[in-house]
Amino acid sequence: MQIRKNLFVMLLLIFSVTTIFSLTLKVGSVAPRNSPWDKTLNEIAAEWKRISDGTVQVKIYPGGITGNEDDTLRKIKVGALDGMVVSTMGLNKISSDLFTLSLPFIIGDEDELNYVMDKMHDTYRGIMSDKGFELISWTKAGWMNIFSRDPVYYPIDLERQKLSFTTGESVLIKILKDLGFHVIPEDSIDWLSGLQSGRTDALILSPLVAAVFQVFPIADNMLDFQIAPLLGAIVFSERSWRKVPEEYRQDFIDAANEKLGYLDTESRELEEKALQVMLENGLTVNSAEKDAAEEWQKIFNDLYAKEGIIGTMVSRDIFNELINHIEEYKKYSGYNAD
Repeated sequence: MQIRKNLFVMLLLIFSVTTIFSLTLKVGSVAPRNSPWDKTLNEIAAEWKRISDGTVQVKIYPGGITGNEDDTLRKIKVGALDGMVVSTMGLNKISSDLFTLSLPFIIGDEDELNYVMDKMHDTYRGIMSDKGFELISWTKAGWMNIFSRDPVYYPIDLERQKLSFTTGESVLIKILKDLGFHVIPEDSIDWLSGLQSGRTDALILSPLVAAVFQVFPIADNMLDFQIAPLLGAIVFSERSWRKVPEEYRQDFIDAANEKLGYLDTESRELEEKALQVMLENGLTVNSAEKDAAEEWQKIFNDLYAKEGIIGTMVSRDIFNELINHIEEYKKYSGYNAD
């Protein structure tokens, strides 16, 4: 009898230990199944499983199974999901301060973006933490350009066209409207039909997204300079991240950073290929003269100098921190505005 009792206690202890150190993290993603983002997520999941000797597993829900980014964020907040892949637009839904790096005509090129992302990493983590989220890793996700039915060189050219932009993107929609552009909020599934019906004439998208959604046969003009960078990130609720044993957390972050580094390279190659395909199928790239670029820069700078966007929708302190880092970069890199 005593032997049976001891055996029962041992089995109970083994079961309890197994339960304590077994964790499945549920992650939502709007990235289509088998896309580069989806493949990278699965590679990260495999690495986390290896690092934790199988005690931590990641279950991925790709292709918008969990809904759009708003839906997915809500499910994280109520505990139905643990984490998600989030775009620039989704970061804005966590906190509009997280849109700061994607404000138009602030960051000029890839090297400048690399510099400020490194410098502002802790600031972004802090903003997310204040909202109950943990930033695991982030990466670049291309640059926005203007695609339009009629050529756009100067701001006045865009004012004459109806501009489609993603529904719910409050900061950028407010910026564009304040500058006098005719903005029509639309979900991505409506972009093409909007152009076909004449409801809209222009969009602000990355070349890769323009190719994927097949808008370029109608919006077949692209302005050749970049408007703003796009970002992508993996975030978890702090509640869920605390469930991960502390001994694994930094290794998990390092593994995610490594995999997203490879994704950044692959994404840039895909974007170059997408642009080439569009050029071969009727896309025209329009080059803006120096005075046109200066006019675009001026209207945005004037807007940022006012209280309205900066100081209301985006923290003036966060904005000033970004500007200071950009000035540092230009000073140390020998930047010449001419």
